Amino acid sequence: MASRAVAATAAVLGAISGLLLVRAVAPGALDDYVSASGVPGQPHPASYRLGIYGLALTAGLLAWVTRSIVALPLAVAVPMIALSGSVACTPGCPLPPYEQSTAQDLLHATTSILGVGLCALAMLAAAWRGSTFSRIAVFVTWPLLAGTAIGIVAVGRGAVTGVLERLGLVACVVWLVGFAVQLTRRPPPHG
Repeated sequence: MASRAVAATAAVLGAISGLLLVRAVAPGALDDYVSASGVPGQPHPASYRLGIYGLALTAGLLAWVTRSIVALPLAVAVPMIALSGSVACTPGCPLPPYEQSTAQDLLHATTSILGVGLCALAMLAAAWRGSTFSRIAVFVTWPLLAGTAIGIVAVGRGAVTGVLERLGLVACVVWLVGFAVQLTRRPPPHG
């Protein structure tokens, strides 16, 4: 029963965190990176940070309640996601290879990429363990995240990269919330 309550808490927290991120990102231009919303001076940097911290906590709760291989990438994602929320990029979030970045930008980008990548790995592990919802999520999310990575390297900042990034992150948040909901309906798998 306690694990179902933790999963339900993760579902609610993940949904609220996703909404906080939407609030923070919505006023920005589509050709900006999502992280630009967390830069001081933007309309809602506190919403951005709270949303990121909430997603880190959501991943942590799911890692705690999921007693399977899915827990490992989620647990490792927690400090990466939290650090990406703690270290804002500089205005514009410049990324190589097309823009000159600071160490702060690179730290933020690296922890963000690792956090999202580890959540995507957890999604794949859940799919491998038999979750139909996770299989669908992998089918939708992985191409979006791969497209984002290719966009950042091939064309840099732009509307295509910005839209792919937003869609990929929405898909990740939907998976976190949906996976949490799944865990409220049945006991977590062991092993």
